[in-house]
Amino acid sequence: MAFSFFKRKKDLKNQVEFCMTNISLGSADVYDVLLERDDVEITESGCTSNCEICECQLFAIVNGELIEEETAEQLLKAVEKELEESSVIA
Repeated sequence: MAFSFFKRKKDLKNQVEFCMTNISLGSADVYDVLLERDDVEITESGCTSNCEICECQLFAIVNGELIEEETAEQLLKAVEKELEESSVIA
């Protein structure tokens, strides 16, 4: 049983969730960059229930933490920083 647990750990990936509306508002560039990373699993949601933020800023949810920024470039930097600090991969 323990062997099976350790084997699964290799398959863990950082989770990044995007709102489809927010992707269309400008976070698509961040989505595209993260799509190329092997350590990230991306989820697209029709709505993440962050509508007040979605109307004003670009955002992504990284390993459960909401990250929001003004521009796609700033969002990408913030997401990458969060991935470094809270990575599920040791």
